[in-house]
Amino acid sequence: MNSTPKVPSPTTPYNSNIAWCVPKAGLTDVQLQANLDYACGQGIDCSLIQPGGACFEPNTLANHAAYAMNLFYHTVGQNPLTCDFSQTATLTSNNPSKFSSGFCTAFFLFLSSDL
Repeated sequence: MNSTPKVPSPTTPYNSNIAWCVPKAGLTDVQLQANLDYACGQGIDCSLIQPGGACFEPNTLANHAAYAMNLFYHTVGQNPLTCDFSQTATLTSNNPSKFSSGFCTAFFLFLSSDL
């Protein structure tokens, strides 16, 4: 019997332990900035997406908002209601790094520590 835990692949079907909170497609910069401000204003550590931080690049509002929204969702207990952001966010079981090379590696390292 192998006691080594199975590491999920990025395309594993939805599981509450493997979810990313990301902005919905088509959001305006105003909506993304509001989500970023809210998430970072709730006490999560947004220093990694500040200038000089490990996740500052790529320096886009969409990437910074996605990082902060997902960090907020995981920090406050992974309740689906904490990934609402006034109906501008969604939970996905698809690892966003599979689709965008711009997402910060630390973003996903945080998640893997919760698994």
